[in-house]
Amino acid sequence: MQIEKEIEFKNLLTKQEFELLVSFFQVDQKDFRSQTNYYFDTQDNFFKDNGMGFRLRVLRDQNELTLKQPIEKHVMEENTVHVSDQERDAIINQTAFPSIPFLEQFNLLSPLKCIGILQTNRVQIPFKSGTLFLDHSIYSQIEDFEIEYESSDVKYGEKVFNDLLVSHNIPIRHTDKKIARLVKYNNKLKG
Repeated sequence: MQIEKEIEFKNLLTKQEFELLVSFFQVDQKDFRSQTNYYFDTQDNFFKDNGMGFRLRVLRDQNELTLKQPIEKHVMEENTVHVSDQERDAIINQTAFPSIPFLEQFNLLSPLKCIGILQTNRVQIPFKSGTLFLDHSIYSQIEDFEIEYESSDVKYGEKVFNDLLVSHNIPIRHTDKKIARLVKYNNKLKG
């Protein structure tokens, strides 16, 4: 099991802003990698109610189960375990999870269910002592574009991120996490 402290800043982009940044960083379409995230919660919304996110990420060459828990603003504790293709298939098809210590600590009272699926094409760019991500995501009937910046320091990361946005005339927008955007959209569909 891998445990990391993730310091992350994010901003939604218009398609034009996304394309501007792709051009600025000289990213080629072949540099993008596809990933599919399956988000899970309990019937009683345990993870949502506690500000956490739990997902299965399927990449071309690996599968990761990740639990994100907030520590402070812009900082999450991220617990990740790799799962086999067989375990991945059991999770997707039967919501059957292997034994995972970071899940077992919660003694969940209701079973897990998939609350949404999000497909992302992502490019990762080393940038000013951190990592920049440009994401093009599709979920339900929505397509969105996002920039994320991961840093090892909150103050430095926030300055680098805000300076980058300002230098490209991109307004700072309140940006929910992907799981929150997906859930909001799905709730709109339910009426």
